[in-house]
Amino acid sequence: MEVLNNCRRRLARRWTQIETKMKVACQLALIAFVTMRAVCAQTLQTGSVLPQIKGTSLEDQEITLPGAAAGKVTFLIITFSKAAGEKSQPWSDHVFKDYPQDDRVTSYSIAMLEDVPALLRGMVRGGIKRGVPAFMRHRFLTVAKGEAEWKRYLGIQDDKEAYLLLLDGRGRVRWMHHGLFEQAVYDVLRSRITEILNSKTN
Repeated sequence: MEVLNNCRRRLARRWTQIETKMKVACQLALIAFVTMRAVCAQTLQTGSVLPQIKGTSLEDQEITLPGAAAGKVTFLIITFSKAAGEKSQPWSDHVFKDYPQDDRVTSYSIAMLEDVPALLRGMVRGGIKRGVPAFMRHRFLTVAKGEAEWKRYLGIQDDKEAYLLLLDGRGRVRWMHHGLFEQAVYDVLRSRITEILNSKTN
């Protein structure tokens, strides 16, 4: 009888150990799952709603997106360096040329300046302003906060590239790209703009 009781006690202890290990494994799996979802949530995908971004135009107006462009198809050019800003110019030029009077389509260039020392930002803004035609300055924003978050949102791999987003009238991302201007890619962008304009859900 004593032998049987000892066996029962050993089995009970063994089962308790197994249950503990299973609980720990489940907890680790849950943590990994939650972490994975959090990382994915930080990266913009097609269909994501654009996180709010506040900036100052080159005409010193405070603008918050996507609210300021609500109801319009909006093309965004986001840059994190001088090199990227220079490479982004053809994208901006083409959109301004192709949609000069269309009140259904707008665009904004956004220069992230948080990494620029505060004492130098005024000088950098002045340099940017001198390089942007007067008729484009109301749609060119500089942003001094949230740069790290936006690098995560966009999955930045190279801050010397321009990062491009196309939003529908509800502020949802409908197209994404990054890199130098290419006519073939721009043609795809124009097709997406037309598609959104023709959509009843825009």
